[in-house]
Order: sequence, then structure tokens, then C-alpha cells
Amino acid sequence: MNMYIVVRRRFWVCAVLAFCLILCSCGSFQDAQQPGMGNETEAEAADKAPEAVQQEGYGTLLASQGIALPVSVPSVYADVTGYVTGREKKVVFAGDRHGRMFEVIRSQDHEVVYTGRILSSQRDVLSGALLSTGDFTPFDEPGVYYIRTDVGGQSYPFEIAADTYEKLFLNLLRNVSGAGMQETPEGVLDVSFGMHVMMYALQCNGSLFEATYEHLDKSEQDRQLVTQLLYMGKWLCSRQQEDGSLYEDYEATAAFCGIMTMSRDMFGRYEAHVGEEYQKAVMAAWNWLEQQPCTTESAKNARFYAAVQLYRTEGDAAYRTIAETFLQEKKEDYTSEPFVFYGVLAYISAEKDTDRDLCTHMMQDIVDKVEADCEEIEQDYLFGVGTRSAEENMSHMLHLSFVNYLTPSKEYTAIIENTIQYMGGLNEHGICYVGADGVWSDIEAIQGHPFEWSGILLLGMSNMLGNFSEGI
Repeated sequence: MNMYIVVRRRFWVCAVLAFCLILCSCGSFQDAQQPGMGNETEAEAADKAPEAVQQEGYGTLLASQGIALPVSVPSVYADVTGYVTGREKKVVFAGDRHGRMFEVIRSQDHEVVYTGRILSSQRDVLSGALLSTGDFTPFDEPGVYYIRTDVGGQSYPFEIAADTYEKLFLNLLRNVSGAGMQETPEGVLDVSFGMHVMMYALQCNGSLFEATYEHLDKSEQDRQLVTQLLYMGKWLCSRQQEDGSLYEDYEATAAFCGIMTMSRDMFGRYEAHVGEEYQKAVMAAWNWLEQQPCTTESAKNARFYAAVQLYRTEGDAAYRTIAETFLQEKKEDYTSEPFVFYGVLAYISAEKDTDRDLCTHMMQDIVDKVEADCEEIEQDYLFGVGTRSAEENMSHMLHLSFVNYLTPSKEYTAIIENTIQYMGGLNEHGICYVGADGVWSDIEAIQGHPFEWSGILLLGMSNMLGNFSEGI
């Protein structure tokens, strides 16, 4: 992974379109704790908050020797989801009072196993934070470690292993079952979009999911993604009212209609009763939509999504007219809204007769959007993600993973890997958005985060792991 990524790629649209037309075939740390410092026992150190450990550990020791430290102690930020043997390993230091060297410490016995140099501090262009970096890529011994500096503190523990990403992927799958389902129109939208991106990941990388399931024990079989998707479909159906709507909300009902159509196509062929149940629910929802006014932009986006899903599975000319009329009027910016982007995925992957010129135009628009994102990444020489919010990172990963699946590249794979590490704590604030156990952090910055993000991570990681296995 190169943190100084420069991506300037132009695609042959016809080649991309060819890929589009075949789309349809297509460990956690338990009780992790801060290591002990000074004369404290390891258990005593673990009882302290992370900030307290960082500020009191070396501070207490040096103060006892008459050495005063500033009130604000620099922090040490590592990717707590773990590092992979044989790949780049970076650590970030905040501020300018952390000394010149850093040490990699083995958690088991607190022995120094690697010493590295801290690069001189510089102002991060995007965040304005004063940051430095260290590199311990040469160190590859599997185990659990933490980073310690000469003066400024230490990082959270992290693991180095050959299968770090595979473990994270498995843990993300395990925690799909923990999705919060809100009984509101917004909750229906969230579950529907999350289901869509997860089913898309299954279509694109099904063999990886199958291989991962082998690591689930018998008590965890219900955590398989297919099982969870069926459970979510059942939950959505239970919220449908007698008139066919969900909460009498146009967007929620359209999202339900579209995702249940997609679910019927994926699962109904194997379970006849599931297909019949979903078909009944879909038609009731569509009939309700047809009786409602559709004049706002948001309603038109939602109606397009439902119609294009129905066209993709049934090929009816009426659905096709609605979908293609919308797409032709849209003309550009096909990634700005979930209904539109997921609807575009459905349209270009349809086996029925689609407008190839329209597919070409939409693909060029999406590629242009991804290239614009990469121009941002070109400016982000420190983290290689091009943005500094969890929401924008997930949006970028979604669009980039789509193009990366169609035309895999090392540059795109590196950006996905950077984003995963950034979300794991290797960022300018040291915030761990999602841990090695696959659980999203309950922090204010992402409280109430969309369930869709879990699907995007699964899609991005499955693409990345697939590319690694292919040597890309």
C-alpha cells in the first residue's frame, strides 16, 4: 500500500460496459486493555481510561524524577483492527513532543521487539493537525503489540497476523445479525439499502463468502449472510400494512418494493414459498405506489428504484419505460443519491434488453466521479483516503468498489485498504470507528450510523481480498 497514491486512470468505456453486461453472473481482542506502565500492575492499568493511561504512565514516572511534561500529551494512533504480515505498517503520532524514536512492544511480556524512527512533524493539509508517522513494515512476527514513544505515550494494542483481514471480514459477517432495525420509514430505507449492497457483494464475490462460512461453528450457522438477509426480508414484510404501504410513506414503500423484488429474484428460485410471499408483497407495494402522486424529486428517485428492480427481474415494458425515461432525464450525477445509484446497478446488470448507449453514458459518469474522488486522494499524502468523515469514506468506498470490481487495479485496492485502516484507528484523531471484532464503535461521531455502512465494508473488503488472491 502506498500512502502517496496518484491515481490518473482513464477507462475504455466499451470494455467496462462489457463487464457490466455479465454482472449477474457474477480476531477480535477479548477484554483488550492498555499494557501496564511504571509500578502499576497490568490489571490496575487496564482499569484506567485510555486517556488516563497515556497521560499518567510516563508522566508519573518522569514527574517522580523531576521532569515536567506539558498538560497535553501527544497521542499514538495505530490501526487497532490489526496489520497484515508482508504489507505496509504505519503508525501516526499527534503533536510535536513525542521524541525521535518509537518502539514496538510485545503485549505478552512488554519486550521491545522493534525500534523505528519518527519522521519530522508536518501540518496535515486536510485536517490541519500536526502529525508525524513511523513505519514498522519490516517487522512481521505474528502476535499482539502496542507502540510506545520516547516521551509521549503509547497506542492501543493491535495484532499482526497473516489473516488479519480475513478475521475482520468474518467478524463483520458475524455482526450483521446485530443490525438495529428501527420501526420507522428511515429504518426501512436503511435496512433496504444495506440489504442491496450486501446482495451485490454476494453476487460479485460469492466464493469468498462461502469460504468464510467454513469458519463459523455450528452455533453460529444462523449468522450466515443469506440467513440474515432472509430474516431482514421477513422483518420488512411484517411491517407492510394492509394497503401495501410501509408506514404510508412513499420512499419507504418504494425501497421495500425494490429490495423485495431483488430478494425474490435471489432467493425465490430456491424456496418457492419465499418467492410467493415476496411476490405478493411486491405487487401490493407497487399497486400502492401507482395510486400515489409522484411529483417531488425524492419520490421520482424512489419510484425509479422500484421500477428498475421490477424490470430487471420481469422485463415488463412498462417498468422499462419508467426506468429509462428517468435515466435519460437524469443525464448526470448518478452517484449522488442511494435510490439512483442502486437503481443504476440494477439496470446495467439486467439480463433483459437494455439501452447500451445509456449504460455507456452512465458508466462514464460513474467513472468520472471515481476519478474526481481520486484527485482528492492525490492531495491526501498522509492517509490516502481523500476525505475525513466516516460518511464520505463509506460513500467513496461504495463507488470505488463498484468500479474496482469491473476493472480491478492495485491503485483502487490500495485506496480501499487505506480506508479500512483509517476506519480502524489510523487517522488524525485516533478514532476507531470499527474494531477488530467487527463491531462499530458507539461514539458520538457515528452514533446512529447507517446499517448500509456494514454492507459497504463487506463489499469493499470482499473486492480487496479477491484482488489480493489474484495478485492485484
